[in-house]
Amino acid sequence: MSLQGQLRDFPVADVFQLVAQQRKTGVLRVERQKRKLEICFFEGQVLRARPSESRPDGALAQFALRSGLLSESDLAEAWRTQEDTLEPLPQLLVSQAFVSKEDVESVFRLMSDETLFELFLWDDGRFDFRPGDVEQREGDTLVGAEMMLLDALRMRDEWAQIQSGLPDLSVVVAPSVDIEVFRAHRAAVEATVGMDPEELERIYTLCDGRSSARRVVDLSRLGTFQGARGLVALLREGLLHVEHAAPARVARPLSAGRRAVFGESRQTVSMILLGVILLLAIGLCLLPAPEPRGFPLPSAGVFESRTQTELDRVRAALDAQRWASGTYPESLAELPARWQPLLAPVPLDRYSYSRSGPRYRLYPD
Repeated sequence: MSLQGQLRDFPVADVFQLVAQQRKTGVLRVERQKRKLEICFFEGQVLRARPSESRPDGALAQFALRSGLLSESDLAEAWRTQEDTLEPLPQLLVSQAFVSKEDVESVFRLMSDETLFELFLWDDGRFDFRPGDVEQREGDTLVGAEMMLLDALRMRDEWAQIQSGLPDLSVVVAPSVDIEVFRAHRAAVEATVGMDPEELERIYTLCDGRSSARRVVDLSRLGTFQGARGLVALLREGLLHVEHAAPARVARPLSAGRRAVFGESRQTVSMILLGVILLLAIGLCLLPAPEPRGFPLPSAGVFESRTQTELDRVRAALDAQRWASGTYPESLAELPARWQPLLAPVPLDRYSYSRSGPRYRLYPD
């Protein structure tokens, strides 16, 4: 049975029902506005789903980047290693200790869930189901097509309500209360949306007032539907608020491989620029002091400038520690030695610091 058509004439739900009832094995390909998705079926059950790939495991690499499991530099190194070893990317990532086997499996599940959720939001497009043998790969999980269909239709209906509470995932979301107040009110949100407390807390702690809602959803690894659902529930409860809209960026989409190479190149350029800045700073320090010309530099201005520079250095170290460990330190003395290049010229005893949940206060004594 080969099946082709348009979704506006034969909705994707009908395609899934037909494949499930006839227990077919094969691949369903759906295309809409140059976006292509592939769903593999085995005896009427969904085996896996993912965007169409121009490079093997390119979708896996993209989702690993989005979810924060891989950095761009690590992915670039993995691609280079793969060119030499020809080892499949999932096995290579585990064997080279970039990620764990459990992490790879979680990315595969996330990729399938995201692809199916996206597909069931489509009302138009062209589909083509071709029967044939389908290779079962590590990480594949069989899911009953009809059961999955019921969940997808439920999510589609609820998605309209979620979009009314958070129409744009590019906005930046920040906490409105500290972690203790959040935990005291979390039970009310759990009862409303039926989400696990760990999932809600994961979303809350990722909202730092700098990351977009899209970035928070990706890092939560809960998927677009569940992540946005949690955000809306916390916004409606007043535990989060929209800080501001994220700045719009127009960029040409990159493939996973090109994105990794671009990230590595950008890191190299940044290091070169940093070296140039350091050389200029050293050169300025070696220049002889200018002769005074009757107008002495105000000491108050020098002190304020130095203080602001020191504050910027300490804040940079605190933010770096927050991204590395997920929380700010209890005191400045607890900042790891790795941030010493930033803090070496700063007399930390001149500054008072206190932490309150996801925020902190820093000011000169």
